[in-house]
Amino acid sequence: MAEKKKATPKADKSAEKPPGGRLKLIILIVILLLLLAGGGGAAYYFLWYGKSADEAGESEASAETPAETVTQSEQSTAVPPEFAPLVYHKLDGLTVNLSPGAPVRFLRVTLTITTPNQAVITAVDKHMPMLRNDILSLLAAQEYAALNTPEGKDTLRESLRQTLVRLLVRASEPSDIRDVLFNELIMQ
Repeated sequence: MAEKKKATPKADKSAEKPPGGRLKLIILIVILLLLLAGGGGAAYYFLWYGKSADEAGESEASAETPAETVTQSEQSTAVPPEFAPLVYHKLDGLTVNLSPGAPVRFLRVTLTITTPNQAVITAVDKHMPMLRNDILSLLAAQEYAALNTPEGKDTLRESLRQTLVRLLVRASEPSDIRDVLFNELIMQ
């Protein structure tokens, strides 16, 4: 009898362990991984594709409001500024005397301005005498050593752009000039 009593506790211990405990753990881990992957995919979708859908929804909602003064034809031709095609406008050549004492005495520059707005081109043509005056003053103040480096040329381009923008703003004209490009830069 003593032997029978010892055998029964072993049977009770095996009955206490749930069968397939490891299988349940594996299933739980797989479900957790699927939930994490789904959450990551949803976050990716809403972060990258949700913005364009929201912006499209907002533009449609704003287009339907009667308080808008923009006509339907203007809406179809309106292009966001960052995607609008650039218009290139070539300016006449400019020749200036450089500062005295420099080995180079003359600077000849031909410029092109870039803008997405045709009204800027009209404003530049309208105010050309004022713009030429200030551009000539800016160019005459340059030094050969500074202009002979790529950084000096980039600095001059940015100075010219800022000068043009400042003058157009002062004249109450559109001033969205994106860049000033050199077509010709000759120092002699």
